[in-house]
Amino acid sequence: MANQIIEDIKLKIKSGNVVTRLIIINIVIFLIFSLLFIARGIPGVAAVYIFLKDNLSLPITLQGFIYKPWTLITYMFVHFELPHIFWNLITLYWFGQILSSFTDSKKIIPLYIMGGVAGGLVTMLIVNFIPVFSGYFNSDSTLVGASAGVTAIIIAAATLVPNYLINLMFVGPVKLLYVALFVLFIDVLSVAQYNNVGGNLAHLGGALMGFIFIQQYKKGRDLSKGINKLLDWMSGLFSKKPRSKMKVAYKRTVSDEEYNYQKNVTQQQIDAILDKISKSGYESLSKQEKETLFKASGKK
Repeated sequence: MANQIIEDIKLKIKSGNVVTRLIIINIVIFLIFSLLFIARGIPGVAAVYIFLKDNLSLPITLQGFIYKPWTLITYMFVHFELPHIFWNLITLYWFGQILSSFTDSKKIIPLYIMGGVAGGLVTMLIVNFIPVFSGYFNSDSTLVGASAGVTAIIIAAATLVPNYLINLMFVGPVKLLYVALFVLFIDVLSVAQYNNVGGNLAHLGGALMGFIFIQQYKKGRDLSKGINKLLDWMSGLFSKKPRSKMKVAYKRTVSDEEYNYQKNVTQQQIDAILDKISKSGYESLSKQEKETLFKASGKK
């Protein structure tokens, strides 16, 4: 039974889109911690729970981080409370789907990771070097949760397609830009009131990364390349498929000049469509423009 569940999870991770994979990974880790917490009365289980919690959560102090640098990555997949993981993952699903509709879906996981890293670093730097914040933490304080990575995705989507309309319950259609500004306003207000300072500082660090990521993307610079190469390499290590020694040669049916011309024309079309979305919203696109954008997204 347990083996079947594990195999089902593996299948979902392999076959699902990148947003689904991130959600599943977060849920699995949350369930492991929840089960260990429930069974902590069993001899040895409490020790395992404390060990994992201490070695996966991000220490806020620089002294603690020096001894556990890997936690800058692991913390963004750790949740201990149901409301925390629920709101993080449902927000990740909504905005991850929007962003992947307008960019290559392979940018989601790198952006999530970079947003989490930026959030963790910003929190540690501010808490450790600005005295007004340091007094609210002790040597055992830690940071957990996907919030910084999710905020990076929210701000990235709003930066790319600010006029995209989403329907909010009890409110109706709202531009993505206003949603992002509201999120930032709440985070800044919470920091000013010293409410969940560590978490909200991490949100702001993730937001900054999301903005920078899309600004560079618009300039033709892909900040996700390095992480994607690393992920592909890691995936290859665990792949059971043997590499084929046969080499396949592909012959291009057009000249180099014609190929480059077609590529440039296509990119110009996509840029024009994205500009139109930014000014007038996604619904202003014609059917042909939507199909062009969809096909281009599938080729990346």
